Amino acid sequence: MIVASIAEPAPDRVLARMDEAKRAGADVAEVRADFLERPELGEILARKTLPAIVTARASWEGGRWRGNEDDRIALLRTAALGGADYVDVEFKAYKDFERGKAALIVSYHDFEKTPEKLESIAQKMAALDPAAIKIACLARGAADLARLVELQKNLPRPGAVVAMGEAGEALRVMYARYGGMMTYASIGEATAPGQLPVGELVQAYRVKSVDDGTKVYAVVGDPVAHSRGPRVFNRVFHELGINARYVRVRLDDGALFRDVAAALELSGASVTVPHKEAVAARLDEADEAAKAIGAVNTVTVLEGRFIGTNTDAPAAAEAIREAAKRKWSHGVYGMRALVLGAGGAARAIAWALRAEGARVIVANRTFDRAKALAEELRGEYVAWDRLIEARAQVVVNATSVGLGTDESPFPRELWKKDAVALDCVYVPRATRFLREAREAGAETADGVEMYLRQANLQLQQWIGRGMPTELLKEFRATL
Repeated sequence: MIVASIAEPAPDRVLARMDEAKRAGADVAEVRADFLERPELGEILARKTLPAIVTARASWEGGRWRGNEDDRIALLRTAALGGADYVDVEFKAYKDFERGKAALIVSYHDFEKTPEKLESIAQKMAALDPAAIKIACLARGAADLARLVELQKNLPRPGAVVAMGEAGEALRVMYARYGGMMTYASIGEATAPGQLPVGELVQAYRVKSVDDGTKVYAVVGDPVAHSRGPRVFNRVFHELGINARYVRVRLDDGALFRDVAAALELSGASVTVPHKEAVAARLDEADEAAKAIGAVNTVTVLEGRFIGTNTDAPAAAEAIREAAKRKWSHGVYGMRALVLGAGGAARAIAWALRAEGARVIVANRTFDRAKALAEELRGEYVAWDRLIEARAQVVVNATSVGLGTDESPFPRELWKKDAVALDCVYVPRATRFLREAREAGAETADGVEMYLRQANLQLQQWIGRGMPTELLKEFRATL
């Protein structure tokens, strides 16, 4: 069930938020009494439009209650006897009290870390015989996420394990897949880091239809908050009637990929910066193109085996080929193609350009990496501050410069009318790199086009077919 956490100062505002949460699709409202200016719950409980969890979170466990403990417990007792469906009491300060028909939730919060011995803490909480237990900890990275997912799978009582922070998003979305009883969402002000809005869980992720048979796919990388993947893939899965979800996983260490994938029971993954090379080294199998490139952006998990491929290369080749043919009938054959960057995406695109017959030049802020990649491809390299020496006719931004900013890795004055540009960045779509290229009269291919092409190829790897044509047209127009 989806629990909407309500943090408002007055009863009328709490009730308004409760109505809003109900319309958005929440199942339960958590009333944070510690946010109320006056801790008077009678009107709220008398007029509630959703089942209510009442808690007064103490300041020593991340809340705003600064009164004494006796008054706090008395408030929860009054709520329980006054119509609350659940009362939430912190494990660290648990005291038994008369609860009437209200069910007991025993909770534990750590807003700074995912502590050791959580399994032991969960056992002690379960020994109090509550209706549910709730453990919410800050997931500082992928290792914490994996631990918390495994804890949810093995929780000794019904309840919820919440991975707070950006790294924990996958567990908030897929909680039911791993045996969770509830997930907490925001309606208005978020009450914990990483909370997603109720509407996003209901509409974008369709959380209410997630079950233990739902297949899980993910984008893994750092950063991933900007990814359009959930919007695209979840819409496709829904339209095709496939019981699957696509989530974001911030992977801070590429070496943890298999551990996290195993914990989340991934069926497949899109691999993005900066882990395309690190993940490639940790696969059971890869196709010939991925081996040649030395980087993967797509992983399929079949019977426990991790199989990699690279859809960046053909997607980039198609996008550049179409743009180039608007300039030159022979495409990029024989053209001088400058690739900015030397990471996984750059490797794939440089490899694809070479296969198209282009003369590849590599530039990277770290000169040695540019030189190594160029030599591997039997191409050329230039220093980052000497891009003019590339005499480029095709320019590809395969760096993250411009992601969420108005920066460009390529000097405005070097653009020429007789040029083709591709930007792998797609947030924003009209990057400064592309705007300046267009102003000079160059042909361009944007990151959305490349993204959709490679995503379509990923779907073919995972489910045996690509996107419906109408959806592909819609995404091209709206992403």
